[in-house]
Amino acid sequence: MGGKLTVLDDHVAGKHVLVLPFRAVLRCLPRKHGVALTLGGPVGPTSEKTAVFEEFARYCRGNGWTPCFYSVPQELRDHADSAGWSSAQVAQETVLPLHSVSFKGKKFQDIRTALNNASKAGIRYEWTSYASAPFSVQVQIEEISEEWVADRNMPEMGFTLGSLDELDDPEVRCLLAIDKRHTVHAVTSWLPVYRNGHIVGWTLDFMRRRSGGFRASIEFLIASAALSLKDEGCEFVSLSGAPLARAEEDPSEMPRPKPRSRPPGNLDRLLDWLGATLEPVYGFRSLLAFKAKFRPRYEPLYMLYPDAASLPAVGTAVARAYLPTLNLGAGLALAGRIFRWPKRSGTSGRNRS
Repeated sequence: MGGKLTVLDDHVAGKHVLVLPFRAVLRCLPRKHGVALTLGGPVGPTSEKTAVFEEFARYCRGNGWTPCFYSVPQELRDHADSAGWSSAQVAQETVLPLHSVSFKGKKFQDIRTALNNASKAGIRYEWTSYASAPFSVQVQIEEISEEWVADRNMPEMGFTLGSLDELDDPEVRCLLAIDKRHTVHAVTSWLPVYRNGHIVGWTLDFMRRRSGGFRASIEFLIASAALSLKDEGCEFVSLSGAPLARAEEDPSEMPRPKPRSRPPGNLDRLLDWLGATLEPVYGFRSLLAFKAKFRPRYEPLYMLYPDAASLPAVGTAVARAYLPTLNLGAGLALAGRIFRWPKRSGTSGRNRS
């Protein structure tokens, strides 16, 4: 590639794939209002991810754009912090190490109940892929998804949540809760996690339950996936990140990220507003509370941005990523209200810090 970053259009997902000369890629949303917003961190060899970070930032600066890395792990946040960037926590990933998974003990009572009740109701789990599933099963999956979307009166988000489009991929595994009459009660999809070219874990992406089906079918499927993948020799499953939400857990059990060197209080207000706005529809915070049943390990995910001066543009880009119908005027007005400078007594506007 001659040492240059290459941009490929991902027409299915409506996103861009950036291929860098370091054998790694980044996925990002189409640039809006001068902000290049990535969907996660670099994908590729661990040793090259910091180089990808630097190359992407240079590429954006060369085009007059503001780079923003969204939903990236602690290691990349630490590198960005050392380079003078600012950050804010935007999600928590929930991870289940499989070596110790058994779902025994009082704290897993709800999970064992789901497994036992599914067995009594004649419901089993079945691994498949969307493409190889019988047509009747594909139709049921589509019906369940359409019912979910209709209940919320809003489209599948696609920015941070899996949608039906991502199922039709040969590397994506689907796990079904299905009964003796071949009725699909729920479906989950799982994305492979690679290390050195080998699958070491799976990430939960898409989950839908039939409204009139077995009530604990999602608990049943996640527990069944964990136990099944443990038997396959996998190291972990990720229940994925819960965006715009944080677990209310014992702090001693939580990761202890390094303190922010530049606390972005204004950005936190925007993220809190987004979380509260989207909660009645998408239930991010309820989703995180649901995942807590499995007693996962919590790993923070961050948004990285160059400096405080970029906050209004970054805030508007993030808001529009979650709320694409938000027009430019409303987005700028929102940014103006949220990113206001606090007044200090006896200090003029010229002395703001």
